[in-house]
Amino acid sequence: MDDPILHDIPDPSPWLPGVPLPAWAWIAIGLLTVLVLAVIAVLILRKKPAPPPDLAAVYEESCRKLKALRADLAGRPLAEVATAASFAVREYLAAALEEPALFETHEELTARHDAFAKLPAGARERLAPLLDRLAASKYGRTEQDDAAATELVDNSLKVLDGLESTRPRVVA
Repeated sequence: MDDPILHDIPDPSPWLPGVPLPAWAWIAIGLLTVLVLAVIAVLILRKKPAPPPDLAAVYEESCRKLKALRADLAGRPLAEVATAASFAVREYLAAALEEPALFETHEELTARHDAFAKLPAGARERLAPLLDRLAASKYGRTEQDDAAATELVDNSLKVLDGLESTRPRVVA
C-alpha cells in the first residue's frame, strides 16, 4: 500500500492582495474617527436657543401683578408698593426690550444712554419720570400714603399700557 505523503500548508501571503498600512495611517484613521464622533455628539447635544418670551403673556402678567398690588395696597408702606411696581415694570422691560433693567440699579439704568433707544420718544418721556418717582419712593422715607401708592400703581399701569402699544406686532 502506498502511504500518502503529508506536507505542510504553504504560506498564503504571496497570494493575498493589499498593501499593509503604516502605523501613522492607523493613528490618523483613529483620530479622524474620534473627531467625527465628537462632532456628531456636539451637534446632537447642543442646546437649542431658548424661544423668545411671549410678550403678550409678559405684559398680561405685569398688569396682573400691578392690579393685584392696587387691590392690596391699603396699609402698606410706600417703599414696598414702589418696589413691587418697579419690579413689575422692569420685568416687562427686560422681556420686551431685552434690557437688563431687571438686574440694574436705578442709577445704572439711567446712566446708560442707550437704555431705551428702542422706544419712541413719547414712551421714553413717560418712562423716565416714572422710574425716577419709583426710585425716590423706594429709597426715600418709609411712610404709609395710600393716595401716593395708588397714584404710583396707576401711573405704572398707564406707562406699561403705553409701552405695550409701541411694541411692533407680527401680523400673519
